[in-house]
Amino acid sequence: MESIPASSNAIVRWFKLDQFEPERAVTSHWVSSKTFLLIRTLPTLYAIIIMFADIGTTAQSGTFNFFFAYFTNLTYIGLFSYLVCVYTHHVRYLLTPKPHTPNSFFQQWPILNYLFVILYHTVVCYNVITPVIFWSLLSGSLIKNGATPEAWWMACSVHAASFFQMMIDVIFNRMIMVPRMVIFELMGMILYMCLAFVIYGVDHVWTYAFLDWSQGGKAAIWYVVVAAVAVIVFFLMYGVHRLRDFIASRAGRNNQHEQFDLEKTDYEHGAETAPYQA
Repeated sequence: MESIPASSNAIVRWFKLDQFEPERAVTSHWVSSKTFLLIRTLPTLYAIIIMFADIGTTAQSGTFNFFFAYFTNLTYIGLFSYLVCVYTHHVRYLLTPKPHTPNSFFQQWPILNYLFVILYHTVVCYNVITPVIFWSLLSGSLIKNGATPEAWWMACSVHAASFFQMMIDVIFNRMIMVPRMVIFELMGMILYMCLAFVIYGVDHVWTYAFLDWSQGGKAAIWYVVVAAVAVIVFFLMYGVHRLRDFIASRAGRNNQHEQFDLEKTDYEHGAETAPYQA
């Protein structure tokens, strides 16, 4: 597999962003690339539906001014962006002549590939963190307040279905996680914690009760706990990726995607050259 062009920037090289091999995003150990695209279709369509439904219901309730204040919404925007982006690249990959090549990645600006890699690392982690925090600390308010079926649907979609949408992609793709990318995940969490203070300074509202700094030491502990959970989840997902590739290696499916294409190409060539038999 071919990686994107090497960068002269030391930071890019240190994070190994220029070692990204685009074909890993659009091929699978387990199924052909075309089948993988079909598998990706439902999660991507559902993400589009939920994204616009969430925006619509929030606007209807008159609270859209807080839409970007919630980590859940930011996380789902990230998942939505990743799924739509990789789906587009996947379609363009399959439209290239065989053997397929991920030209769409190579033809775009390098920074877009770097951002794609960063987005992937955050998406696979934040969509574990968000369900864990919501169902362990925040879901009680839905029960106490007698949430409507619509509210339950949205809550389950962005705090549960999102996890499965992400895991389906992780299981079937061949992306590699780089351990030092944990820094970007932590930076995202820290920036959100800073945003929580800005929102409180402007609107005098804490987006999440456990971030309320008036709790003193208890709040400080929660900030540390959330950061620690972020690191643990990152390396848990790193382990999931390594386990997936280890199983594929032991099963002899490392280059299975190439075999799928070869078999299909051989079949098509055979059909073109074989004499007609009555």
